[in-house]
Amino acid sequence: MRKLAWFAFSFSFGVFLCQYLVPVRLRLLLAGAAALLGLILYALLRGGGRRAAVVAGVGLALGFAWCFGFDTLIFSGARAMDGATAQVRAEVLDFPVETDRGSYVDVRLSDSAAHGLKARAYFYEDETDGLRPGDEVAFEALFSASDRVGDEPVTSFTSKGIFLFARSARDLQVLASPGMRFHNFHVYLAKSIREKIREAFPADTEDFMLALLTGDRTGLNRDVETTAAMERAGVTHIVAISGMHVSILAGFLLTVLGRSPLGVALTIPVLLIFMAVSGFSASVVRAVVMQAAVLLAPMVYRESDSLTSLSLAMLLLLLVNPFAAAGVGFQLSFAATLGIILFTPRFQKALTARLPKKGAGRAVCLWLAGTFSATLGALLLTLPISALYFGCVSLVSPLVNLLILWAVSPAFLIGALAVGLSFLWLPLGRTAAFYPSLLVRYILLVVKLAARPFLAAVYLDGTAVKLWFAAVYLTLLGFAVFRVSPRRLIAPMSAATVALCAIFVVKDASAAARPGYTLTALDVGQGQSLVVTAGRYTAIVDCGTSSGVDAGETAERFVRGMGRGRVDLLVLTHYHADHANGVERLLASLQVEVLAVPEPRFTESELDEEILAAAESAGCRVLYVDEDTAVELGETTFNLFPPLGMETENERGLTALISGGDFDTLITGDAPAEQEIQLAGKYRLPDTEVLVVGHHGSATSTTERLLNAIRPETAVISVGENSYGHPAPEVLDRLEERGIAVFRTDENGTISIRSVS
Repeated sequence: MRKLAWFAFSFSFGVFLCQYLVPVRLRLLLAGAAALLGLILYALLRGGGRRAAVVAGVGLALGFAWCFGFDTLIFSGARAMDGATAQVRAEVLDFPVETDRGSYVDVRLSDSAAHGLKARAYFYEDETDGLRPGDEVAFEALFSASDRVGDEPVTSFTSKGIFLFARSARDLQVLASPGMRFHNFHVYLAKSIREKIREAFPADTEDFMLALLTGDRTGLNRDVETTAAMERAGVTHIVAISGMHVSILAGFLLTVLGRSPLGVALTIPVLLIFMAVSGFSASVVRAVVMQAAVLLAPMVYRESDSLTSLSLAMLLLLLVNPFAAAGVGFQLSFAATLGIILFTPRFQKALTARLPKKGAGRAVCLWLAGTFSATLGALLLTLPISALYFGCVSLVSPLVNLLILWAVSPAFLIGALAVGLSFLWLPLGRTAAFYPSLLVRYILLVVKLAARPFLAAVYLDGTAVKLWFAAVYLTLLGFAVFRVSPRRLIAPMSAATVALCAIFVVKDASAAARPGYTLTALDVGQGQSLVVTAGRYTAIVDCGTSSGVDAGETAERFVRGMGRGRVDLLVLTHYHADHANGVERLLASLQVEVLAVPEPRFTESELDEEILAAAESAGCRVLYVDEDTAVELGETTFNLFPPLGMETENERGLTALISGGDFDTLITGDAPAEQEIQLAGKYRLPDTEVLVVGHHGSATSTTERLLNAIRPETAVISVGENSYGHPAPEVLDRLEERGIAVFRTDENGTISIRSVS
């Protein structure tokens, strides 16, 4: 490995340590210590090791120093603005994006303590209509640093170079509108390409092609059925613009133009334009740098080296933004490439060792072995990261990749050609789009079929599964250290897969034999999602949040983590987003037998229509609760009471009383005081062991009358960071006065309570 690789990897290692372990105050000290250590090793070692030691020491020292300088000289501007309300000037960097509450636009500040930093400005009115990249604007907003949301540290924004949030932005003024200029040309080009894709491709494939060609997954993410299936099948990488797409494009261009200096000179600018259109994502920048290094190396009389090219790409990205090291996309991209470099040749050699040297089937076998080897090589290093961040491991991923990757390349290339033709003449582009659309339909069909089996993917929520996962990777490490042939991995890995499936079967069987029921309040932030398991039955009451997480995905992972793939009863108290916006995901990803809902009369949004349409599409039976209804799940009964008011959405909500033996749980949704009083007067409610506190602890719920009627022993409050003051101090006081034990998801995380009868 060359000196550049030693330096770049050492620098990157220092940056990673700073992002996860080393506080700012210690970084300069550690920089000096690393440099000193390099010099000491230089004095002690002999031969080539001396040079490597000093290069690595200098790289590590500069990594620490660079992070210190970036934090104190650049990110300090974001900290200076944190919590301040200010009038600022800025340049618009991209087209506005609409949200449920207004819109946001990315800007670069030009006249504040955060001069030059990128911010995401949220407007809650339609003030951004007509804004274009390059516009110079002024507005007033409340600023906050993007490295935290409330008390929780986050890296998803800083890793992408967004260092500030400008919340509640208002009084937007456009000071100048110069339009398209050289530095924002790629943004206008990307928008034009997206528009042509929507015009050229059929409605059932346009969102997939948008993601495949530009990396824009906005539309695809709205298709919760497809998104969930791709996650379970382990193929989301095909629509995350990455090295695969760069390789396809570069391979095509070099085949057409040749590998001559002219061909290389034309290929590299096209790759750079593609990198810009895709938004300079870490995976594409990495791939383009590596591809350019490979192409240019012979021209400067240097041998191309994959590890050196990879290290150079990592170095460049971290020099621009050291916070990128904490981004999951960055980590997955480099881990996949490193796995392919280190392991794929060994896998491919083992798989092709006994192939005949000639024959019609040799080419097909070589292609299959190459595809399978590349998939396994990438998975070896990306699986731990995926499991850590997402808690999911797809067991069908290698097979699905083998079945669909052959179709991705022509879909990408012919799709790009169709877009180009659409700029010349739209009917011609639509004709060309017919062929990649067929391939996309095939890909989606395979993915959805592969995602259906119960054990297509496993979720690492249980201790036993995490131990299994650790054991598998310790085994792989042992094989790597002792350089054992990949063929000898087949038996232990097959046994490990069988063991994993057995863990889920045993977990499901043991849960089914357990008496009573368990209530789990999932931590979904400011929202509510309650999972009830009673023997072999599973029920969910509400599934939504306003905290930006996917409540449906959270609930799905929890249910599948218990070894289950079916929900027998899904109860929706009312149609507010913080109780219901995850329901579509649940219906698309789990087998939901019955959906119990109030009649959708006079609702305040279209969410009810979307949920009922999703239920129909999933083949789920809808139960409208307009009278007292009892649903029995084994020995546990769900008593569902119809709405007791009709004025507001909260009043039109259901109430659920869950009873198993002598153990009762009352869930009132967001019912206000008047409905609680009516509930206590109309029904003979039992003494209740658990009360799920109404409306996240709002002062308008959990009345004295209700508490006196049910006399709960334990109160569960599903709540997250909010601006409403939930839970209200007076509610907490009422609960404390009665000696009721209080558990809150914002303080205790996910809460599970098991019945004692």
